[in-house]
Amino acid sequence: MKTLSDYGLDGREALAGVIRQTAYRDLAQAVASLTIFSHPDTVAQTGARALFPIVRDARRRGETEEREGRIIGFDDNKAPTDAFLWANEIKRRPQDLQFNHVYALSDDVECYTNLANLCVSPAFLAKLTDTNPEITELLKFRVFDLYGWYPDGTRPPNQPDRYTKLEWSDTLPVIRGVGAVVSDQLARRSDRTARMISVTGWLLSES
Repeated sequence: MKTLSDYGLDGREALAGVIRQTAYRDLAQAVASLTIFSHPDTVAQTGARALFPIVRDARRRGETEEREGRIIGFDDNKAPTDAFLWANEIKRRPQDLQFNHVYALSDDVECYTNLANLCVSPAFLAKLTDTNPEITELLKFRVFDLYGWYPDGTRPPNQPDRYTKLEWSDTLPVIRGVGAVVSDQLARRSDRTARMISVTGWLLSES
């Protein structure tokens, strides 16, 4: 039985070695099978735009300011996590999962809480969505395939050679009336995300 020392103290290689002994066989298939996205019809209700006008700045979390004539909020990863959970009617935050950005554009107000840019995976795989070039390219094409979305100012991603050979997980069930679903959450909450949105407003506040 191999130890971490046998893998040269390389955590990524240790994970790859463990995955090779499973039915997934490699990291790409493990990520494809164990990463979940919102349903395309759910995302379509947002126009593939950010739900909340919030960007990442953990030092200023909970604060708001005017930027280019628009009030925006600052947060850590709570706001995008809330966007994903609320819009998909997930009642409790699942254990040992991590909510990931496909494009790491944390200061882009149209990307940070955009459902098209968010996915969820087991915590033990989540680091790969940031650091493994093969995985990041697969996920970028996955969101383009599902939603036809890529960030403004970038080019559509190329289809990776392996993309169609992977068995991808089904998306979450479609949510009808996303605006009403999120409005209901906001009406019942007084946490940091809800407090900021009461100042900034949000995408579907009039729906």
